[in-house]
Parts: sequence; structure tokens; C-alpha cells
Amino acid sequence: MVDNSSPDNRRVMVIGLDGATFKLIRPWIEDGTMPTLRRLMKKGASGVLTTTLPPISSSAWASFATGKNPGKHGLVDFVHPRENSYQISIVSPQQRGSKAIWNLLSDQGRKVGIVGMPVTYPPEEVNGYMISDFLTPSASDDYTYPLSLRDELERAVGGFPLLPDERYRSTKFTDRFIADMVTDVERRLEGALYLLDNKEWDFFFLLFWSSDMLQHETWRLLDESHPEHDPQAAEQYRGLVVDFHRRLDDAVGRLLAKVGPEDLVVVMSDHGFGPVHSFFLVNNWLREIGLLKLKRRPLTRLKYTVFKLGFTPLGVFSLVKAMRLGFLRRRFRFQRGGGLMKRLFLSFDDVDWPRTKAFAVGSFGQIYINQTGKRPQGNVQPGKEYQDLREEIATRALEIRDPRTGESVVERVYLREELYSGALLEKAPDLVLQSRNWEYMAFGHADFGASHIVEPIFGMSGHHRPDGVVFLAGEGIKEGAKLEGASIMDLAPTILYSMGISVPSDMDGRVLSEAFTAEFLSKVKVEYSDESTDREVGRDDYSEDDEEEIRERLRGLGYVG
Repeated sequence: MVDNSSPDNRRVMVIGLDGATFKLIRPWIEDGTMPTLRRLMKKGASGVLTTTLPPISSSAWASFATGKNPGKHGLVDFVHPRENSYQISIVSPQQRGSKAIWNLLSDQGRKVGIVGMPVTYPPEEVNGYMISDFLTPSASDDYTYPLSLRDELERAVGGFPLLPDERYRSTKFTDRFIADMVTDVERRLEGALYLLDNKEWDFFFLLFWSSDMLQHETWRLLDESHPEHDPQAAEQYRGLVVDFHRRLDDAVGRLLAKVGPEDLVVVMSDHGFGPVHSFFLVNNWLREIGLLKLKRRPLTRLKYTVFKLGFTPLGVFSLVKAMRLGFLRRRFRFQRGGGLMKRLFLSFDDVDWPRTKAFAVGSFGQIYINQTGKRPQGNVQPGKEYQDLREEIATRALEIRDPRTGESVVERVYLREELYSGALLEKAPDLVLQSRNWEYMAFGHADFGASHIVEPIFGMSGHHRPDGVVFLAGEGIKEGAKLEGASIMDLAPTILYSMGISVPSDMDGRVLSEAFTAEFLSKVKVEYSDESTDREVGRDDYSEDDEEEIRERLRGLGYVG
């Protein structure tokens, strides 16, 4: 007879609620709007889950999957400057320098089902199945492993949605936008239930992505202190936002009905959320303080002249929004590799790299030093010159003031070694500028999005915070336990431990032993393995056209402005 209570036979279900934060959902948990999460909180362990810095999904989910910090797995954002280049590239799973939990479990002979995990296109071969994420190019049909699963899902449930429909985002049709987010939850649930009923699994992961997109768009409706808060719109649409969360909670409940009392359930988010008020144009600031130089050619001078007059990507988007043509934002691309928009607008093509010492790429103030030996036209020498320049940037960044209020824009500056450690540290940005109260979104992806250092934000009203959520429930988990100081890197070792599998000693996370009962801890001892979980980093896997499409999609989802 099989002992289902043994860790060797325990199954684990992980449900990701992207961007979920107690700041928003705690009142709905307490008043019964979200009864499934309320039950999990009562019957299991729960608490704030601290994520990676900056708090961005590509990096955070990779840290969940590997149990490591970004300096070891190598993913720090959705985009990054390529090695020995200034070309901006989209992240891909080949760049992940560590085995993920699905690799480790596959090696142990456990069956895995991975659905919607970010940065999994193209999907890997696993002992089970994998459906990739929203970074899948629209023309690609190889987003499942095995490939036959795509057609099977098409026949069974009409296919699986890789990302929510954003056609009504940033338009006057807020109700239609929210309805599309609900539809995404329902379709993902339908596909997941089919998989759970028809496929073997020991470890199952499913991500609901629409919770993140919804908050990017609708935070202003719930936050009366937000500069864009409209009481009339809030009254009109708040009920729809609450209903979305009620339906999301119900979907979680229906999934949990597929597990037994001996199994482990993890419901979590990759980061939290909060208000965002303004854009911070980091490259404009670097240009103003003389660390980023433009070419002296006539074309660049002309583009810079009209740039100062307001002919910028944000200026065009503002006009589009004012004319209530928000739907055009999906067709209007202001950063295309060598395309029309780079010829029209000031861009990295206009940067004089031999005279430039620093540049920014990313939505959280990530700054890269143009270092000799690291970039093709680098001019900053390693050692003292490099360290002195970082110190100068850090000091001057803390002096930046919002011209509208006189308040500081940057609250803290991190040197990369303060945030990351490991063999892939050199891939990380040299500095990260954390904005005051996280209320400024850096505008690094569009090269030069507007002509000022600070601009009013539009197209979103909420953005990421470091404080996510986690709920653990199942046999051996303490009822009502409150988790303190939990990190997203702790979940992989905790899951492996709960399944009776040795924890790799090169993971940065720890087993959340405080979540387990004394009886379970005495029965199942934490064991460690010295076998390395590193893996070779490969090349990018996107074509130029695919990268252009995915970059625009990231922008639509709120990651690129």
C-alpha cells in the first residue's frame, strides 16, 4: 500500500497571482470577498514575500524557480544590453545560468507541469509538459512541450491563452478591459483543469498574469491619493475590479480542489504593487550631467532640436491619448531596431559611444557603465576610474529634484554587488536607482522618451513593489502561522524539502522551517546536496522581428512605458 503521507509521494501545486499584494487584497480576504485565500490564511502559513530588486517579473520568477539571486541565474530584467554590445536584447531561457526547480524534479523522475512561467519560450524538454509564456512570438507555434500538447489543448478547450487581450488598455472602455482580464482567468482555469485531469503530475505550476496587468491599469481607481484618481470613474468601475478578484479567488479554489490534504499548496506573487505617478527619464539626466553624449552629425542635431520642442515618443502618445485613440498605442512603436521610429526620434543610434560614460536600460533606473573591455567603444577604465564614476553617479542621483514639487526623485542607489552575487554578476547593471516611494517609473527602454527628466505618467497608474504575498497549506504546515522575512528565493528549497528531496547547497534561499509543524520537522530532516545546479548560458533565441514584437508587447503590458 502506498503511503501518501510520505514526502516522497507528496505533490505540490504552485499558483502564481502575478503582482498580488496584501495592500490591495487583505481587506477582501478579511471581508470574505476572497474566501479561498481567507481559508488558506487560516489553515496554513502566510506572509509578505520579499522579492528581488528591482522587483520585476523576469528576475523574480527566475529567483523563485532557481532559489538563487540574479547574480547566479543571470536574469535581471526583460531587456538588457547584449554582451560586448549596445544592442538591447530580449531575455530568453537560454540566458538562465542555473537549473530551475522543474529541471531538478525531472532529474529525480518527478512529473512536472509548468504553465505560463515567464521566460520559458522556447519551452524546455522536461519530464512532463511545459507551456511557455507571453514572450512567445505570435507567429510561433512551438510554445508547448511536447509539441503535440498544443493541438491537444486546441481540440479540448479551444487552445491556451499565452497572454491577456490588451486591446482596450488605456482606452475609455475600462469595463471591456476588465472583462478581458476576467476572460483570461477563465480560459487559463479551463486549460489548467483539463491538464490536471488528464496528465500525471507531481509538481504543477500555473501563473495568472492578468492580475498584474489589471493593477497597472486600474490602481488609480482604488487609490484616492493618486494624482489621476477620478471619483466618478472609481464609483463606476471599482465593483468590476473587486469582482475580478472574486473570480480569481474562485479560480484558485477550483484548482485546489484537485489536490489532496497530504499535498502542499503554494499560492504566491512575484512582487507587490503600488501607485506610480511619474516617468523618470534616466538617459536624459545622464545626458544633462555630461555622462551620455550625442553625435555631432547634422541628422542627430536636427533630431535633438525637434526633441527639445516636444517631438518625442511620449509627446506623440499624449496626443493619441488626448484624442481618445488609445487603441493606436498597440500599433505605434517608438523603438524599432533600425526602423522608422528610430529614424524619426532621438535614440541610441544617436549616442556618441566613444564619448559616453554611462547609459540606462530598464524601468527601474538600471545604469550601465561604458567600461573598457566590456563594451566595444568603452572609455571607462576598470578599477579606480570605474569605482569613482559609480560613486559620482550615486551621489548626484540623490540630488535629483522633481521640478514640480522640489522633492527628491531618487531615494536610494544600489551598487550591483549590494544586490547580487555570483558568477553572472558582470551581466547585472552597475547601479540601480530606487525612486522615492517607488512612485517614479524609469523610462530607460525607449532611449529618450521625452525631453525632460521627469514627466507625468500615463498609460498606467500602478507599478511594482518588493512586497509580494505567499500562502502555504497542506499536511505538516502550521495552521495560522505568520511568516516573517520570507524571500522569493526560499520557496524552491522549501518545496524540495517538503517533497523529501535534498536542497542544493548553492541555492541562496533557505527552507522556511517556521511554516512547518514540529512533528513534520522531526519526521523529515533537511538534507543538502553539494552537486552544482549551474548550467551553461546560451545565445539569444529571438529573431530581430520577434524581438521587435516582444518589446512592443512588454510595453503594452506595462514594463516599458
